Amino acid sequence: MRLVKGLLERCLQVIELLAVEGQWRRLSDIAVALDLQKGPAHRLLAEMTTLGWIEQDAETDRYRLTLKLALLGQQYLRGTGLLGIVQPVLDEAARRCGELVRLTVVQGDALHWFASAQGARPGLMYQPALNGRPVLHATANGKAWLATMSNEAAIQLALKNGLGQPSALTKLVGPRAVQTIDELLRELDSTRTNGYGLAVEEAESGVKAIATAVREPESQRVLGTISIAGPLLRMGTERDAEFYTLLRQASGTLGLVWPMDNGPAANEV
Repeated sequence: MRLVKGLLERCLQVIELLAVEGQWRRLSDIAVALDLQKGPAHRLLAEMTTLGWIEQDAETDRYRLTLKLALLGQQYLRGTGLLGIVQPVLDEAARRCGELVRLTVVQGDALHWFASAQGARPGLMYQPALNGRPVLHATANGKAWLATMSNEAAIQLALKNGLGQPSALTKLVGPRAVQTIDELLRELDSTRTNGYGLAVEEAESGVKAIATAVREPESQRVLGTISIAGPLLRMGTERDAEFYTLLRQASGTLGLVWPMDNGPAANEV
């Protein structure tokens, strides 16, 4: 059983790694990222290729995901109806704020980008790729979610997500990201007091975001988070109250129409 579990975890790690950018990756890079020797990594990739999850380029010998996972995901989303229900809510919020509105969903011990709507006009527009996961301690969405938990649970997840790891911070976050547990706890206290999380040049230089949690109304179970993000020069502190009001309205609507059962409450992590 232990061997099977280890193999399953490795397969999922490969899928998550190759899903981040959707690009061809060398065997050596995959082996390093998974902390595996090339031999075991090659056998794992070969088996996943046989099963149709991965494809290998015949000329370069590099690997990437096939569309199998994406097609299964689309099929699942059509079945839940979630995307079709939440998109109009995001579109309306984006229209009213004139900035980028994004939604995350809670899955296990992580947030995942799920949907977005752009309200800014062409020109000075913030439009990042909607892939991977938000860095919890360096994003407004992450702070909004962590603030719904106990400090102990929040610290545990933040450390797992890269808090205090200089190499990870350099690659994944902006110049003003919190780097210590004490800084994070101050941010979480502020988030709980204000009702929203803020990230000012913490995820990216020149970008500010504000976010709130989306909860199921009766149980108060956290389903995800919703945020507004844009260029810092358009998102001064004088607009925080306006954006918070808009996010509260949108999150309340999302909580009412949300059709998906996400499992146990997020603050039970």
